Amino acid sequence: MDPNIDPNVLAGAGPAVLIIGSLIYLAVIALSLWIGYLIIKAAVRNGLRDHTLWLESRRSPLR
Repeated sequence: MDPNIDPNVLAGAGPAVLIIGSLIYLAVIALSLWIGYLIIKAAVRNGLRDHTLWLESRRSPLR
């Protein structure tokens, strides 16, 4: 421990710091999951569009 810091100053902040830290941690995880979801959604949309265009280019004329 640093001898210049009084341990009694930080003793009351324990539960509040734990709650705030947990909320920030969960918010970062939620944000990363949401960004990952948006990236995968855009990739699937582009892949389906490309596949549809490819299928339409291979379609033979109707008889």
